[in-house]
Amino acid sequence: MVEELRPDPIGRNASPGTPPARRGIRLFRGGDAIPLVDSDAMSPPLFDPEDRKALAEDGPRSPTIALGIDDRLVFRGEGDEGFSLVRAWLAPHYVLPRHSHSGDCLYYVVEGSINLGAQQLCAGDGFFVPSNAPYAYEAGPDGAVVVEFRLQTSFDMTIPGGQLERWRRMAVVAEEHGERWVELRSKTTA
Repeated sequence: MVEELRPDPIGRNASPGTPPARRGIRLFRGGDAIPLVDSDAMSPPLFDPEDRKALAEDGPRSPTIALGIDDRLVFRGEGDEGFSLVRAWLAPHYVLPRHSHSGDCLYYVVEGSINLGAQQLCAGDGFFVPSNAPYAYEAGPDGAVVVEFRLQTSFDMTIPGGQLERWRRMAVVAEEHGERWVELRSKTTA
């Protein structure tokens, strides 16, 4: 739920002859955040068809893969150019596929650590990813909480091909850590 506290008394950004828009402080509550997948902020991921076919031939994956991340839309402004804020909880050792989004994004590590290539980022660190630049990271041994700031309210996710080994490693990691993920996730999302 977002609450508006105070209108903008001078009507900034209003067109001539248009009554001033109501602007002011807007509150949002973490407890009101919804799963990103249940919002329409991010379109369903676009997977490379060749990788999808090869993975299907490998057979079923551990159902715990999906339990290694809990990303929630905490705030979404109005219109296409508003702000959005996503909070992502990542279980220990969770592996994200290499992917890109249709908008610039600033990431901030709130808890734990992540490995972005050869760099380890800990609580208080962050990184910027420009629109359509592929990237991937993995949660550290204690997991992580990462917040994602965007200057748009809707974005996509594209997962390029050529990363079958990463997908397979994701499955192995989920199999190795899945029971712990289930336990931690139940505490985190309660």
